[in-house]
Amino acid sequence: MSDYGDGQQLRPDPMDGLRVDFTAFFKEVQHGYLGYAMQLLRNRQDAEDVVQIAGMKIHAKWDEFLAHSNYRALGLRILSDAIKDYIRSRNRVTRRERAAAAEAGRHQSCVDQILHLGTFDALDRAMDELARREPVQADCVRLRVAQLSYEEIAETLGITPGTARTYYSRGRQLAKELAASYLRNEQEGEPS
Repeated sequence: MSDYGDGQQLRPDPMDGLRVDFTAFFKEVQHGYLGYAMQLLRNRQDAEDVVQIAGMKIHAKWDEFLAHSNYRALGLRILSDAIKDYIRSRNRVTRRERAAAAEAGRHQSCVDQILHLGTFDALDRAMDELARREPVQADCVRLRVAQLSYEEIAETLGITPGTARTYYSRGRQLAKELAASYLRNEQEGEPS
């Protein structure tokens, strides 16, 4: 550790001391993991926390991780489990979030707020339904939205790049249809 010259010391690099091969792997997948987590958590700070938790779990069992036949798929499963654990453990709405929502609400009409939230709700419900019906297609959509290439998606999910492209296209179309159906039902006042 060095200092600024006035006696103040710099914080150590958090990646310092980690194995070089883990560091390279994590830097490679971190962006995609973050995008995937943000789709599910809808909050960048929460997503960053979950990615770090998943990274610590991977690092703790690095040798076993590398020995796995498809370590990219294992990494996604570890991330997915970390997201589920995080959702279960967090308090759904904190005081600060309620205050921020109330502040944001002062600048929008009630109708605008409901329509905006309805769009997210319909998309969330559509992706949940897609995951129930076609889990691999849902993973392809989420990973593609997280900016992974078709080759990376194929390697992660153990499918071919052509299949990843097809599943992404079909999954995206089905999610769009489901979301439109949910929105239409909500506008007509029907339960979906």
